[in-house]
This record gives sequence, C-alpha cells and structure tokens, in this order.
Amino acid sequence: MATEFEILDGMPAHGPYPEQFSATGRGTHREGLVLRVRPPHAEAWVGNFQRGLTSYDVVHLHPNSRDLVVVAGGEGYIVEPSSRRLIATFGGQICWSRSFVEHRLLLFHNGLWFDAHGSSGPLWQTRRLSFDGIRVRSIEWPWLRGEAWTFDGDRWEPFAVDLRSGEASGGTYCFPE
Repeated sequence: MATEFEILDGMPAHGPYPEQFSATGRGTHREGLVLRVRPPHAEAWVGNFQRGLTSYDVVHLHPNSRDLVVVAGGEGYIVEPSSRRLIATFGGQICWSRSFVEHRLLLFHNGLWFDAHGSSGPLWQTRRLSFDGIRVRSIEWPWLRGEAWTFDGDRWEPFAVDLRSGEASGGTYCFPE
C-alpha cells in the first residue's frame, strides 16, 4: 500500500498546525505548497513546503518507493512520510520533472541542465546545456531530445541526453563549467 497525497488549496482552518518545511530554515510563517499526506501505517498529516524561485509545483513518489519528492515552486524536498522527516533538499529553480517508474528514475531540469535521482539518491547531472531555457521535445527511452536557447541569434538548438548516464550532446552552452 503506497502513501497517498493531495495538494490543498491552502492551509486548513482546523486541526493540528501543519508540519513546516523550508530549505533555508526561513519563511515557515508563510503559506507555501500545502500537502495532505496519508502514509499507509501512520497518522495523516499536513505539510507546508516553502517555495523556491519558480512556479513549478509537483509531488512524485521517490524511486525508492517509500519517500515522497515534493517540488514547491522549484525547491525540491525529499520527505519520509511516516516520520515526517526531511531527508534532503535540492534545486531551487526546478521548472520541469518526469518520473520513469519502470527505470526507478526521477528527472528534473532548471532551464540550464538536467539532474537525475534514483533509488539511492542523486545519480547524475548533465553538463550545462543552455544559456537560459530548455524545451523537451521527445522522450523515447533511453533518449531525451530537446532544444536549448542561445542569446547568439535568439534561437533554439537541438540536444540529446542519454537517460542512463547523463551524457549529453548538442545544446548551446559551450564554455568551461
């Protein structure tokens, strides 16, 4: 039986005070992404996750099939649902994600590069692919194909990422990391 979750419209008016999550320890007095969590063998609870620097909100089951990955306004949180324990934070500017359940892989991008997380944690990060923007065009395992924006001529250029390794070809960013 898996953990169930629901994004709420706001803080509940009644009941216990929501658990507070913040990547910096600040802002817990503000309403963020509010999530009701129902672990299979523990009491249901509500969490308030402070947002990062984008408008992207999503919740995924972690590839370990136990934890939750919450992205609140681009800030990533890995939470153990039964204990309500914050395991890790990452990102800050996440603007896209995709779960590959059959490959135990979660993929994120921030408009500049991709990060992959697996069952035991972070797996790989691509090199920087773009000056400021990524468009995902197609995904046919194991290849992700997309376009990266460049200021030189105000255009989009193709790239490809091998989702098994994070090796990338193409893109527009060509400076040393």
